[in-house]
Amino acid sequence: MKDLMTLRTPAKINLSLDITGRLPNGYHTMRSVFQTVGIYDTLTFRRTADDAPLVLRCNDPAIPCDGRNLIWKAAAALLGENPCGLEIGLEKQIPSQAGMGGGSSDCAAALRGIRELFGLSVSDESLHRIAASLGADCAFFLYGGTCYAEGIGEQLTPLKPLPAYPLVIAKGGAGISTPEAYHRLDACPDALPCATDAVLANLESDADTLFSVCGNHFDAITDLPETEQIRTVMRSFGLHPVLSGSGAAVFAGCSDPEKADACADALRQAGLPFVCRTETCAE
Repeated sequence: MKDLMTLRTPAKINLSLDITGRLPNGYHTMRSVFQTVGIYDTLTFRRTADDAPLVLRCNDPAIPCDGRNLIWKAAAALLGENPCGLEIGLEKQIPSQAGMGGGSSDCAAALRGIRELFGLSVSDESLHRIAASLGADCAFFLYGGTCYAEGIGEQLTPLKPLPAYPLVIAKGGAGISTPEAYHRLDACPDALPCATDAVLANLESDADTLFSVCGNHFDAITDLPETEQIRTVMRSFGLHPVLSGSGAAVFAGCSDPEKADACADALRQAGLPFVCRTETCAE
């Protein structure tokens, strides 16, 4: 068994997100294409004394480091209700309340890291079941790359990975409450256009064609001032802005790295607190 391990945990965007219904338990059904991108948190795991309670630390004081954190829940799922023998350090780079799955990605990395660090006899199938029970997006991050998602996001079909396409991702200072976003979407009287079929049909098209058909139902009900500012800047470069998840991060992709660089520079000059020029990735 190892005593120390470090894992990078990628963010994701939703190339499409169509909300297709609502279940009696309040969860919503969906069709989506998930895609990992080159923005990472970092998790460091260190074995401690067998009877030493779990310690979780984070560089972001806004992140809870107790049983509310999905990393803690992952440890409890594998090591028992009161996990011991482990210290975990979390360095956040993925913005919170962005719809980019940072917490879910950290959870999946914790499941993989703890299994390896402790040499646990937990199959991949069991790990996926645990991940899905902890959060709808968690199981996706055990795959990474490009996946078609159905159900509440737990029914996953891995797809051929995309090439490394240029991306610009930006977020304002305000976040979006996922429950509030779904409440607003439920109250929307209009039938919203769906993008998943078009995205699936164009995964092997060129980048400009693919990103031009991306879409997200939450775009229709998200009107934060900074979100509108991001959309305006991206459109000025001929890009197609799309919300990720329930927001509030907005992404746009293209085939031209120089255009992506220029758009990212313009967003930084506009004073947005989070701007990243990155790429799609297969991990």
